[in-house]
Amino acid sequence: MAVDKLLVAYDGSDGSRHALKMAVSIAQVNKNAHLDLVYVVPIPLLNADQMTAFQSILDMMVSDGEDLLAAATDELADDVVERTDTMLVTGTNPASELLRLAEQRGYDLIVVGNRGLSGFKEYTGSVSHKVLAGSKIPVLVAK
Repeated sequence: MAVDKLLVAYDGSDGSRHALKMAVSIAQVNKNAHLDLVYVVPIPLLNADQMTAFQSILDMMVSDGEDLLAAATDELADDVVERTDTMLVTGTNPASELLRLAEQRGYDLIVVGNRGLSGFKEYTGSVSHKVLAGSKIPVLVAK
């Protein structure tokens, strides 16, 4: 199975930095590999009035996400950055957004970081666990 199209979840955490490094190592071996580096801005479920009040915070979160993605791509080697696109997605559930993207865009592999949660939170709160459980394609969880 060729791994030519990779979805890499990135939020600036140590786990996501490890995920990006692993995806880059795949791209360095496979010169046909393309990376989509994705940051999901989590938006709480709000009614219209709450959303209006939340808009300035959302704008700041989007801007921070764009800066985070730009900083990540600045650290990539030229041959890899040429094959990397960044995407900023908003949604109430980051894992669901990543799974939706994977289904819509036909990726070969999802690469996510493991935040190192333990105990009950590992099974209920981990984006990586939810992606792993819900994905129809291979998932690489970087530690």
